[in-house]
Amino acid sequence: MGTEQILSVLEQYGVWGLALMTFLDSFISPIPPEVLFIPLCLVNPEVALGLASITTTVSVIGAMVGYWVGQKGGRPLLLRFFRREKIARAEDIINAYGAMAVLIAAFTPIPFKLITITSGVLDLPLKKLVFWSTLGRAARFFLEAWLIMVFGRAAVNFLESSNFAILTLVIAFLGLALYVAWLVYRKRTG
Repeated sequence: MGTEQILSVLEQYGVWGLALMTFLDSFISPIPPEVLFIPLCLVNPEVALGLASITTTVSVIGAMVGYWVGQKGGRPLLLRFFRREKIARAEDIINAYGAMAVLIAAFTPIPFKLITITSGVLDLPLKKLVFWSTLGRAARFFLEAWLIMVFGRAAVNFLESSNFAILTLVIAFLGLALYVAWLVYRKRTG
């Protein structure tokens, strides 16, 4: 069954299809939830915030499954699904920034599943994964829902363009810079 056929089946189930797609996106699926989230928000903008809430919750539950998969499967599992370079980059980011890496991946187009599974492999504390996943995913999905509620169909072009991806990366790196500055300040004053 190809990607288009899978999407067609999931679309028929509306919110349940979105929940399944979102859950799987956090640890195995290459299809991002926005593929179904955006059209569902467009069809019924008054429930967009509710859809963002459901999508956030299910994504975090999926992240916990990804974490568990990483703990149980370890590095051999990562090597089976991801290139060594991507794994090394994810490990470097998690080792350097800890849970902040989860926030960045949750908010940006960086593959979230790679970070959730790698977090399990590296034994990042689960509480941190859940907290930062919730914060990042909520920020992303509620921003998308808000844009659709305010701008309607005009928001879709922006959300599907590289401009939105660039915007999320810029916001994430500004947040990261503030976080690093805070750590440096705390180290100097503490």
